[in-house]
Amino acid sequence: MPRRSVLARNQTSLVITCEVVIVLAVLAAWQWLPQIPWVRENTFLDPFVISSPQLVGQTLWDLLSGTNGRAAVWSFVWPTVTSSLVGLVIGLVLGALVGLLLSNSPFVNRVLRPFLVGLNAVPRVAIIPVVVIIFGPGYEASVFNAIMVVFFVAFFNAYEGGRTVTAHLLENAQVLGASKGQIMATIRLPYVFAWTVAALPLAATFSLLVVVTGEILTGANGMGKILSVATVSVDSATTFAVVIILAVLGVAIVGATSLIERRILHWWGK
Repeated sequence: MPRRSVLARNQTSLVITCEVVIVLAVLAAWQWLPQIPWVRENTFLDPFVISSPQLVGQTLWDLLSGTNGRAAVWSFVWPTVTSSLVGLVIGLVLGALVGLLLSNSPFVNRVLRPFLVGLNAVPRVAIIPVVVIIFGPGYEASVFNAIMVVFFVAFFNAYEGGRTVTAHLLENAQVLGASKGQIMATIRLPYVFAWTVAALPLAATFSLLVVVTGEILTGANGMGKILSVATVSVDSATTFAVVIILAVLGVAIVGATSLIERRILHWWGK
């Protein structure tokens, strides 16, 4: 086996070992530090506030299996994940199209860009109540909330991607008789597409985040609803269990989108 491969494998093993040690150290401190009398006097380290790995683990199992009087979490996971993914796809497509149009037309860019920048500056949380009034506290509102966030992530990436086309490439296309439509479709579009796909993992993270936030604020069926009820009832074990589930979902979605990004853009930059 080549020496470089051996070194790479040893380094990977060392990284994994360090990560496992860090996780075990955090769990051990979380479990036993609050049991020390003078430590638990600190409000932050009170077991009532931060629970414990043992209680959180039991609650997590109950949520996943639907035991001990708890409803299984899967009926809440599905609305959150589907609305996040649907909003992600629609937001990416719309953002890429608008970014392509504005990067290809200076006039349209001068007219519309100030409005888009202004809308992007508005806090999304402030718009969620308006969305709920229009669509109701359900699946449609969650999807629209995701679209609102993903659209601007995709738009600004797509717009900058379209602008990265070098001037001499555009001039050569014009000399050869290419129309603005042909330049947009054959020259700018690949750049816009690549930059939009590059934003996929970040957009997926924001999509899940805004959907859960909307569920917390509106009580729509989903993981945010469980988190909201747990917070109101001061159930720290359930709160941490839901946070862990959301973290796993987020890592899974971002990991999947990163794989898609690498697969689609394998040709980019070569």
